[in-house]
Amino acid sequence: MKNFPKLFIPGPTHVSDDILDILSTPQIGHRTPEISELIGGLTKRLQQVLYTKNHIYLISHAATGLWEMGVKNCAKKSILHAVNGAFSSKWSTVSDKCGFKTHVINYDWGLGVKVEDVDKMLSTGKFDVFAMVHNETSTGVKSNLSEISELLKTKYPDVMWLVDAVSSMAGIKIEVDKLGIDFIFASTQKAWGLPAGFSILCASDKFIKKSERINNKGYFLDILTYEKYYQKCQTPSTPSIPHIFALKKVLDIIQDEGIDNRWNRHKEMASLTQNWASSHNQSLFPEVGCRSETITCINNIQNWDINKINDKLLDLGYRMDRGYGNLRGKAFRIAHMGNIYKNDLIEYLNDFDKVLNDI
Repeated sequence: MKNFPKLFIPGPTHVSDDILDILSTPQIGHRTPEISELIGGLTKRLQQVLYTKNHIYLISHAATGLWEMGVKNCAKKSILHAVNGAFSSKWSTVSDKCGFKTHVINYDWGLGVKVEDVDKMLSTGKFDVFAMVHNETSTGVKSNLSEISELLKTKYPDVMWLVDAVSSMAGIKIEVDKLGIDFIFASTQKAWGLPAGFSILCASDKFIKKSERINNKGYFLDILTYEKYYQKCQTPSTPSIPHIFALKKVLDIIQDEGIDNRWNRHKEMASLTQNWASSHNQSLFPEVGCRSETITCINNIQNWDINKINDKLLDLGYRMDRGYGNLRGKAFRIAHMGNIYKNDLIEYLNDFDKVLNDI
């Protein structure tokens, strides 16, 4: 079988052999005591990772669908979107295409979401939903959730807070209940270190009760459909059972590593990568104070030939990122999350240096 390159791109990320092996576990019925026992156990463990008592749902599709689920289940007035990258922009597009009144706070790429801007817009009283991306995968920008949490709790407690944590959940500590996030989700091909095609959703009681007062949500994306089956520790339709078995394995890995050790590992790898970039006289794309622990985005101010580096790294067995969209070649990202450990990252950066010396 052909050897595939090891992934140092922001997603899908590297899936280790021990997790790949679990994906071939024999199937079980999705309406059986076995699946209920499995999902019930996973739900409790996921609540621990997210520091929450909120309901957690296992979703057998990409997190893109959860952009739509979020707004459809809680928006009655207008939606305020913070846009500071490609994916926060796409989420605002989804809201618009669903027919909702939307307003966008636009930031230059590289900047984090600013609490004073959110405050200014919410003070108009026009919005009942605020949606943002915690960790912009396109730019490696991590916005400050604590500041926004304090604002919403003290001044806008009735506003629903929706958070895309696709490239931060399971790599960056997010204390959901302490922050008061109403709807937070991630797909599994980032920091969870699983194959794509599966997502994890956490919703507050406030969000679920708001959904009860919303009409015309359809069926597939109605959270009340999931809530009905949540009580049985099942899913509305047949789930991706291999993903569920593999998620159990990942939670075992997290338990063995220790949850605080996991958060610290991602911080250490981010620091290592940032220092590596600085040692090569490259600059970091995100503004100071908004640098991700799972993705480092590097300004290519040294004008390295990214395509040539990519070709050489492929020969060595790595898949690198060459920059997202308009940043292609101008900036590039190094992912260090999930199943990538410090030794993996050091090996990659050392081989990256060898390529630089060769060219």
